[in-house]
Amino acid sequence: MPRENLTDKRLQSLKAAPKGERYDISDGITPGLAVRVTDKGTKTFVLVARFPGSSNPTRRAIGEYGAVTLEGARETARKWLQLIHRGIDPKVEEEKEREQAARKRENTFEAVVEDYLKDIPTRKRNRHVEQDDREIRRELLQRVDKDDKVIWRNKWAKKPIADVTDADIAELIGEIRDRPAPGMAYNVWGHVKAIFSWAMWPERRQGYGLTVNPTQHLQPKHFKLTKTVSTRVLTDDEIRAYWAAADATPYPLGPFYKLLILTGQRKAEVSDMERPEISHNRKLWTVPDERFKSGQSHIVPLSDEAMKLLDSLPRFEGEKTGQCLFSTTLGVKPINGFSRAKSALDATMLAELKKNDPSAKLPEWVFHDVRRTVRTRLSGLRVNADVAEMVIGHGKTGLRRVYDQHEFEGEMREALEKWAAALKRIITPDDGDNVIQLPARA
Repeated sequence: MPRENLTDKRLQSLKAAPKGERYDISDGITPGLAVRVTDKGTKTFVLVARFPGSSNPTRRAIGEYGAVTLEGARETARKWLQLIHRGIDPKVEEEKEREQAARKRENTFEAVVEDYLKDIPTRKRNRHVEQDDREIRRELLQRVDKDDKVIWRNKWAKKPIADVTDADIAELIGEIRDRPAPGMAYNVWGHVKAIFSWAMWPERRQGYGLTVNPTQHLQPKHFKLTKTVSTRVLTDDEIRAYWAAADATPYPLGPFYKLLILTGQRKAEVSDMERPEISHNRKLWTVPDERFKSGQSHIVPLSDEAMKLLDSLPRFEGEKTGQCLFSTTLGVKPINGFSRAKSALDATMLAELKKNDPSAKLPEWVFHDVRRTVRTRLSGLRVNADVAEMVIGHGKTGLRRVYDQHEFEGEMREALEKWAAALKRIITPDDGDNVIQLPARA
């Protein structure tokens, strides 16, 4: 086999072999590389080598000249020779690379997000599944209008997740921040970081083709973001408007709003309340550990007003019913999806405020502000700080917190009764003897 330093000019000048024959010319630069020319003038790069599993030198095609450049053939030949030296068959390695590439194309960021969203409801004490799902889909995948028409799409949602860079992420978070929506930008940063941390878990990252976590060095400070800390506390006028709006809202939301402010507990803890959690004899609500933030059960002494409200709620009996106290599905599932309900509540509250002051405004607030309001009012009622913290489920930690709850049950009950009485005076300031209006028993 003749050998020479191949060039493009030389390759282009090669003549077709005689009919029924073919010939090879070895490259003088890359060992084992040759070009085979057929009687039809086809020129194919080949590598002549002892491939793993064979004791004799054999030819293996690299590609046809034109589809493969001379430099490309030399690069492939060198790569193959390195693999052979390590005892790896290039054909096996290329098949593996093709499979990885196919898997990479399938494992887009969007596809991995869908896997992540399927996983988060299975986690213990995840109280924000619905909110997380909604924010991730809207901010990281696509946003739709009321007619489900796509009005925005993340331009790298369809990229293989392994190709998403920190620059991609930074650009998106910067756009959200400058909308301006700095609070949402902070949340989205948290979602992206959680998604990549989840995908990088050892049993997942190989399947997703991930080797690097692009969020590893991204921090909120890089985007000039900080966690929004609310200090909002409802005023007396706003509390009256809140209660009046709850009165005007039918079951299940109206009573839910009232119990939220009577107990000072978290939104999900109240909305997901089930009938077996209530002890009528002891006037006590026990939030089970799987529904409480710390993973330990929490007791809430119920004031007389709270008990009256609970007694007024409908009871669901018969087949296909459940134990959820606040439900639109006969107790099978608790209420959820509070965005529209909150907007309606705000509108009703503002209308109530305007009855006394046509120029009244309702500053932005969230349901957690109701909880903060209760905690603040307990301090105003001179409730011991430790007891007030235990009422809203902060207090001690570990076993001490569990036992101290029961030890201070009496003090917690007294605190919530004080608050119920104070709430009554706020709602009906002209007649302290009036009782809080409750819905009629269904």
